[in-house]
Amino acid sequence: MKLRNPMMLCAALLLAALLAACASLGMAPADTLNKKALAAHTTIEGIAKSASLLRSANKLSDTDKQHVVDTLIEAAAGIYIAQTLAKTDINAGMAKIDMSVAVLTALQTYLATKESK
Repeated sequence: MKLRNPMMLCAALLLAALLAACASLGMAPADTLNKKALAAHTTIEGIAKSASLLRSANKLSDTDKQHVVDTLIEAAAGIYIAQTLAKTDINAGMAKIDMSVAVLTALQTYLATKESK
């Protein structure tokens, strides 16, 4: 397999990893449901871009990419459910969003293993 521009691809992967790492540096952790929801949506976007870059580099199979997409859809639904729950029970909403964030964190970890291959 031949990549069209391997330097551009490497730079894009590096930038994606750097942006993901910088998102957690120097910032106070999200302390409200709305802040957590915003951070989670931003993470979803970053994961989607990373998965696309990994697929372009043939480091992620079509099946794996579909699993990533499905997981991101479920995580987004979890964020929406958390926001809805929080209107009547803030603790349940926070617990739900924390679960969605945990799923996203696991997905980021999985994709990081694919980047190093």
